Amino acid sequence: AVLLRRARRDQLPAMSYLEVGGSYFWAFVAFSTVLHIFEQYLEVRQLRKNREKEIPPEVEKIVSKEDHEKSRVYQIDKRIFGFVRDNVSFIFDKVQLFVITPAAWNLAVRTFGADAEYKVTLFWLFLMQWVEKPVSIPMSWYSNFVIEERHGFNKMSIGLFFTDLVKSELLTYFFGGLLIPVLIWIVRYFGERFYLYLWGFCQLLILAVMWIYPNIIQPMFNAVEPLKDVELRTKIEELAAEVKFPLTNLFQIDGSKRSSHSNAYFYGFWKYKRIVLYDTLLNLKHEGILAILCHELGHWKFGHTLFNLVISSVHIFVLFYLYGLVMYSGDLSKTLLRQFGYGDVDAVMVSLMVFMMLYSPTEQLLSLMMTSMSRKFEFQADSFAAKMGRADYLIYGLIEIHKENRGDLNPDPWYSWYHFTHPPLVERVRALKASEKKDT
Repeated sequence: AVLLRRARRDQLPAMSYLEVGGSYFWAFVAFSTVLHIFEQYLEVRQLRKNREKEIPPEVEKIVSKEDHEKSRVYQIDKRIFGFVRDNVSFIFDKVQLFVITPAAWNLAVRTFGADAEYKVTLFWLFLMQWVEKPVSIPMSWYSNFVIEERHGFNKMSIGLFFTDLVKSELLTYFFGGLLIPVLIWIVRYFGERFYLYLWGFCQLLILAVMWIYPNIIQPMFNAVEPLKDVELRTKIEELAAEVKFPLTNLFQIDGSKRSSHSNAYFYGFWKYKRIVLYDTLLNLKHEGILAILCHELGHWKFGHTLFNLVISSVHIFVLFYLYGLVMYSGDLSKTLLRQFGYGDVDAVMVSLMVFMMLYSPTEQLLSLMMTSMSRKFEFQADSFAAKMGRADYLIYGLIEIHKENRGDLNPDPWYSWYHFTHPPLVERVRALKASEKKDT
């Protein structure tokens, strides 16, 4: 048996960049290149806006010249670094596509044998996890300890940076080692109808993650404790009761040990909801915090979270269904894998990865639609806060968060349309003031 496995390994062709190519492969390369160029063009447009020293008339009434200048300089630094990061990543991604990824698969097959799909796949993914680390780790380090540090946002020590990295890697290995074999088994065991069972498994997984992340994973990275401010706790409980939000617990986390950026969110199932506040948000006046939470409760009241879950569910189903059509298409499936440098391999994760690359144009279109929908939901959540009589305090809260986070106060319309899941500050303030006038 050992000699047979060695013989099979010796018969495997050596992978090289010369073995990739074909209409599907070059179509993907062309699309990803055009998309990269377009996104860099948008970055240039936004950089030009950031370099304008004059305060836009609408923003002038909202923030001081000093705050505008701090925001402008921060955004310029981030954008210039982004140019370097994005272009280095683009080049490295192409090197991976042409050489590294198929070569890593070939190495995994030679190590464990062509018939050991589970072992080969896990080893291949492990290799790919570390192949990109020489690029991603320095970029992340520079972002935190140079850009964020320069502007007073970084609170993370070098020790904490690497501790987070190790924890993240271990979690990836743990969950990947559990879930990837299950995915492969479902596809193999259930045949052409695998998409039904894989979709069902993913729905259960999503629900599990919604509980596991805040209760198990986040406490590994942050100290989660009951909200200490008794007066604020009482006010939040009264607000939740007013809108019939089934609040069961209030927490605060020490986000300040990594960054001074602010955040708040809620989670939980059915009648068991919990609200989490970053300690960096607690610097605001109570009424500002309550208005921001009122906005978050607006998402719940309008059913935005449920809507996004339904959309995600439908999206996953369609994705797996289309993948099944391609996987069981016979010659087409084999052609795709050959063109991407994998020869006559028959492996679930390889075919899924190739399918996802070819599906990326559709994914990009769907992403734009969801970004647009997200901005609409933000306006709706703002309107809920306004109807609760908290428009002025929400404006105050949004402005303070923008000041603290040094958000983009002069967005390019194309850039914001493509990237922003939240409307620009000026648009939100204008809508809130208009809503307030209607109510009066």
